[in-house]
Amino acid sequence: MARIESRPTRRTRAKHGDQPKLTIEERLLAAMERLLENGHRFAALTVEQLTDEAGIARGTFYLHFRDKGELVARLMSQVTEEIIASTGTWLSDAEDARHQVLQQALVGMVATFKKHQAILAAVNDTAPYDQNVASLYRTMVDRICAQSRVSLDTIKRKGRSRPGATDDVAEVLSWMIVMYCARFIGERNGVELDRLAESLGYISASTAFADPSAAAPAAAKPAAQRKTKSSM
Repeated sequence: MARIESRPTRRTRAKHGDQPKLTIEERLLAAMERLLENGHRFAALTVEQLTDEAGIARGTFYLHFRDKGELVARLMSQVTEEIIASTGTWLSDAEDARHQVLQQALVGMVATFKKHQAILAAVNDTAPYDQNVASLYRTMVDRICAQSRVSLDTIKRKGRSRPGATDDVAEVLSWMIVMYCARFIGERNGVELDRLAESLGYISASTAFADPSAAAPAAAKPAAQRKTKSSM
């Protein structure tokens, strides 16, 4: 299992001379995450706080977004795309997927949740009390569920899925992973984070894929029975 590495800090990138220019959205996402990590409440964040932290003018903000709600919607869309991309080929092209592909997909997904833990935890906590935030959160999970159903249908068509691995299974697994990560990933680091990714990968792959060795005992049984009969 690949080790989950934390993202490089801005100071580390500067040390190595690697400072790609961030877009306005990226600067605002980073600013929001820093403010949340420093104890600011998600619902109470103002445009002024975000623009001050991001180092941009308030007028620049309004050239890109109508209000904070549009910014959050755009950021959640960006994070969702990053989550899906982090799963490698599992959510984009599962034609040749095996257990290891899904297990590695969970390594990538857990790393992305860890990277954006502040905003994802804040959205998860705020959703029960804010219908707009709840809608954004549901849109993110629905997108992941939809991609998971496509991938599971693909391995079913290829004859690699476990019997009973229905669309409902894909949805339950997706919600389980998202909700667990949003709630607990902030408490995991290093080896504990690796174990979390390994556990989620094991649960997902064992649920979705048929056991490749399951058919071996069944095929050997008639031969064993013949041997018993011949010895009688």
